[in-house]
Amino acid sequence: MANHSHKDAATLHAMIADNEDWLIDRILFYAKRQGYTKYTSTLREAWRQSIAGLSAPLLAALEKGMPDVELEPDGEYTADPLARFGILAAKRHLERGVSLGMFLGLMKYYRQSYMDLIDQHAPDPASGSRFSLTLKRFFDRIEIGLVSAWSTPEQNDQLADLQRANRTITNEKNKYLTIFESFQSPVAVLDRNSRIDTTNHAWATLFGGAAVPGADYYDSTRINPPVAWLSKEIDRFVASGKAEKTMERLVETAMGSRHLSIKIKRMLDVSEKFSGCVIILDDLTDRKQAESALRETTRNSERLQGALELAGAVCHDLNQPLMAITGYAELVMMDCPENGPHVQKLKKIVEQVAKVGRITKKLMHVTRYETKPYLDRQIIDIEKSSDL
Repeated sequence: MANHSHKDAATLHAMIADNEDWLIDRILFYAKRQGYTKYTSTLREAWRQSIAGLSAPLLAALEKGMPDVELEPDGEYTADPLARFGILAAKRHLERGVSLGMFLGLMKYYRQSYMDLIDQHAPDPASGSRFSLTLKRFFDRIEIGLVSAWSTPEQNDQLADLQRANRTITNEKNKYLTIFESFQSPVAVLDRNSRIDTTNHAWATLFGGAAVPGADYYDSTRINPPVAWLSKEIDRFVASGKAEKTMERLVETAMGSRHLSIKIKRMLDVSEKFSGCVIILDDLTDRKQAESALRETTRNSERLQGALELAGAVCHDLNQPLMAITGYAELVMMDCPENGPHVQKLKKIVEQVAKVGRITKKLMHVTRYETKPYLDRQIIDIEKSSDL
């Protein structure tokens, strides 16, 4: 295998590095089908980290050329860098109540997932055969290493009850972590120093943009920052001795300015082992905008009512003198010769009075509040406001 070309190494490296999501989907398929997900994390991030952890040492070796992964009778696989992740993962699972058989069984499906990747993405059968052998030996080294590092037979009897209990505890942890990540409201848990211990997916999305569920929980490099934009209020709350406090504030987030209801609540832990507090946010932005629109609608409705009342009064007061003007103009025309010099002027008076009448009729049919500019102010646009 040491004679394999650098081209093979580069090709295999690219296949594994570029198909992480494919490998995650593949191992999840097998784990669900075979029932292993009853005892594993419910969050995709944990599965991503397992694939990344398995791939990392192999990718590092491939960057230097095709690694020699063949087995030797005197090989010390517990110290093998290629086997290291599997050994550490096995120990962590032992502490959580997973037996050697259960862990090795799932590891077989991790191996199968990588084999499937070769079957579907190898450029040709010959290179696919070489890649498959490399991966088989890689997983062989992991399995030999973890079996060598596993507990002695007499310890297995003593650990049986602990393993069963730990499996139950791990499942409970996974259930409540899933619930925490699924909360629609952004939530942050603070430690006793008022620094962020963990946040849920909604919080991470609100303040960091697109986020992967579980990323904060599984991130071993997180630095537990303070909630800088709320630090003074948190300090005052902690000093007050109160059980909880609620306030509202306009906050800059990854989604822009949001109007938030902020509840700070102390941990309900009588043992004081967890003496921090919890921050729960409720986004009121849409509600505030709706309230503002409702207030504007109410104001417009009040303006419309005032305009209607004014229109009724104007129409009532105008109709009587308009009818009188029309009547007198027609009487005068009756006394004038047909081609008299004042007939056309009298007809114009009647026409203009009729035009005013049409305007008052439109005023009586105003149903909405529309305005138009007039000089330095806004006035009612009768044409747009009326149904006529």
